[in-house]
Parts: sequence; C-alpha cells; structure tokens
Amino acid sequence: MMKKVYLVLLISGIVLRFFIQFIFPTFNGDEIALGNNIKYSNFIELLHPLKHNQSAPPLYLLLQKLIITISPLHFWINIKILSFISSVLGILFFYIFIKKNKFKLIFLLPFIILLFNPFNISNSLTLKQYTIDLTGIIILLVYFKTTWFKKYNWIFFMIWCLMSNIGLFACAGYILFRFINSNIKVNLSEVANFFKTNLLTFIAPIPYIIYFIWYMKQDGAKELKEFMLIFWNDSFIPLNSSFFKYSLYTIHGLWIFMYNAFEIWGIFLMLLTIPFIIFFKRKGIIFKDEIILLSIVLIIHLLFNIFHLYPFSERLYLYLSPLFILILGCSLEIISHFNNLKKYFSKLYVLISITTIFLYSLYLFCNDNDVFGLYRKFKKLDVRIIYATEKSLYNLNSFDGFTDNKFKHNYSFVLADSELEKSKYLISRVSKKIKMNSTSPEEPFIENLIQKNKIKKIDDVNGYNIYEIKK
Repeated sequence: MMKKVYLVLLISGIVLRFFIQFIFPTFNGDEIALGNNIKYSNFIELLHPLKHNQSAPPLYLLLQKLIITISPLHFWINIKILSFISSVLGILFFYIFIKKNKFKLIFLLPFIILLFNPFNISNSLTLKQYTIDLTGIIILLVYFKTTWFKKYNWIFFMIWCLMSNIGLFACAGYILFRFINSNIKVNLSEVANFFKTNLLTFIAPIPYIIYFIWYMKQDGAKELKEFMLIFWNDSFIPLNSSFFKYSLYTIHGLWIFMYNAFEIWGIFLMLLTIPFIIFFKRKGIIFKDEIILLSIVLIIHLLFNIFHLYPFSERLYLYLSPLFILILGCSLEIISHFNNLKKYFSKLYVLISITTIFLYSLYLFCNDNDVFGLYRKFKKLDVRIIYATEKSLYNLNSFDGFTDNKFKHNYSFVLADSELEKSKYLISRVSKKIKMNSTSPEEPFIENLIQKNKIKKIDDVNGYNIYEIKK
C-alpha cells in the first residue's frame, strides 16, 4: 500500500515541477542576469568572471551553454532544462532511499516536504546552480555507505565540486565522517594510512581549487569578490553582540523555509524535532549516520562562513532540506513508540501530512517576477497602453529581451507620469516573498498616488501589483 502512495506522490511531484517550469515560466532578476551571460558568452568566456555581478561553477555554466547550443527548442526552454532534470533526479534518488528502507510510513511527511514545499520547488527549479546542491546531497545520502561509492566517490566529488560549491563542503564532510567512523587512533602511522586509503577522495576537489586560483587572477575577479562581500554582508555570522539577533533570524528562517511558511505550522513541525535532540544518543536510532554526515557538511559550511569565504543565506538553505526532513522523520519515529501515542500515531501522522500539503498549496506558486502571469491577466482586458513604474518597465523589458519576446502581446507599457491620462491601468514592481501574501514595500511613486486617492489596487501577480487609475 505505502509503495503505491509514494509512487503517486513521486509522479505528482514530477508533474508539478514540469508545470511550474515550462507551463507557467518565470525568471527573476538574478536568473536573467546569469542567463544573459550564458546566452551571449562563448564557452571560453564563461570560464572567466561574468558580467552583471554574476557567478556560477564552471561545469554548470558549460553544461548550460551546451544545452542551449545543441537543443532546437526556444532559448527560454533550453535554459530551464538542466535545473528541471536535476530537480527530478533529486526526488527520484530520495524515492530510491525510501525504497531501500522498505517504504516505511515514517517517510510520508519528509517526502511530502521534499516534494511539495514551495521553497524547495522554487529554488530547485531556478536558473542558478542551487538545484545541484540539493541533488548532490541526496545522492550522497543514498549511496555513501555502499561499497562502490567508497571506491569511486572521487569521481562523484570531482564532478560535483565543478558544478556546485556545496560539493567542496560535502567532500570535506564525507572525509571527516569516514575518519570519525573509522575509530582510528590519532597517531602518525594510522593517519597516514587513512590518507593513503582515501587519497583519491582527498584530491577530488583539486581541479576545482586549481580553477578557482586561476579564476581569481583574471580581470574582474577582484571587483566581483568585493561586490559579493558587500552583497552578502548580512549572510555572514557576526562575532559580536549581534550574534544573538542573527541566530534568532536564522532559526526563524529555517523553520519557514525547511518546514512551512505558515508560522504556527512551521513552529509546530520544528517542535516535533525535539525528541531527536533528547534521544539522539540512544542506540538503534534511525538515520543516525545520515544525520551526522549531513551535519558535518553544515558545520564545514558554517566554518567557511565565519571566515567570510561563503555566505549562509535563504537561497543557500536548499541543500539542508534532507538534513531537516531526516531529523523530523527520526523524531516522528521516536514519538511513534511513546506508549500513550502508539494507538493513534498513524492517524495523527496522516492528518499532519495532509494538513502540510494543504498549507503548501496556498502559497505554491511563489516565484518572483511573474511577467508571464501578468501578460495573461492583461490579455483579458481591452487595453492597448498600460502605465508602468520605472522599476516595472526595466524588469518587463529584461524579461522580454531574455525570452526573445516569446510572450509579449500587442499592448505596450509606458513609463508612468503624473498625469496618468493615457491608460486606465498602472502596474508597480513589488518583490514576492516566500510567505503567503508577503511582498516588499510599494514604490514611493505608487504610495504617493495611493495617498492622493488617484489609484486603486484591483489585482496582482507574484512580483507586481495592478492598479486601476481613477478618472
């Protein structure tokens, strides 16, 4: 029975990803900036510092360029293919992980979170390389105990490091896990033997490290590094009095992004992980090795962060999803054995799972800059000219240019003026947040018109508000 349930969930997750990726396409500003680098640069140029303050691992960029070069499909489709394949592979490998564990009921909620959490879907389908982070972690999770992985893991880590920075942390975490798990004595002879046994794994990141050293000597690399340090300034752990505030903000972000953006439900799921903390040292606990391995990878990431070598921010949380859902699954397994809950656990667990899916459905389409959705709405209106704020106009033109005007219709957008006599409608740009109905503040120009009672909001899509101009 559970096998069929998991298979239906898997297929649903794949279909949902296809619809979001190709039927209702969106591209945010960073995706367009990176995509234009891939679109207009040749293979050699992609190995150098990119324009528009963008960066991505070399093999990832080259694969994207290869796809758009050889595929006969439209560019906007080609540029989405790699992230779609990677996202689907990630959930397929987790399904294999469930299969290896005999389709236990305890995987129901973790699998639902991985499949349908809007944060996971949005960031695993982005044009950026974050989807490779998640898929790589899941592959590691599934196979790190196998004999063949212990022998050939260096190939996996070498490729992963060239496609994702998290691959470097994962490689170091895997080596450290192997060292701890070997229970060897810390003396020169045994350490040397461990190094010799795992020599290929140690050298796996070297191609990426050599590339990085070369990259940092190229024109524009220094400026890009300085920009990134400023841009990601709030994503580095502060070693001063603001550490406590930063910690609270991070914990809050983790329960919203890893579990649920509805505060109460996110807190509830976070509280369900407490038994894991209490009983972690108990023998026979499920997923113990997997959780230890992924925790070591996280710790290495945090060490890099402390030294301002790699940020720790919302969009980079994605690879942590397997760690948090396994912790939740472990806790639920512990709870299921509580004497006073044994009788009712299965029913309560299914209810919690269904509630989680329902809440996800309320903010599922949370991608920012939904120009495609905006055009669909105006297509239904009898209007040729539409006012747009300067920020809106810039984003609309960027989207149209990036997609080769594939979605553009006959009406035109013009820069809003103080008279507002050429159209009945006005749009403004408001960045969409992951939380339901949460956006950035309105533009000052729009706020002024609202205060003067000149416009009335009549609709919105993710990233834009639509106003009717009062005559």
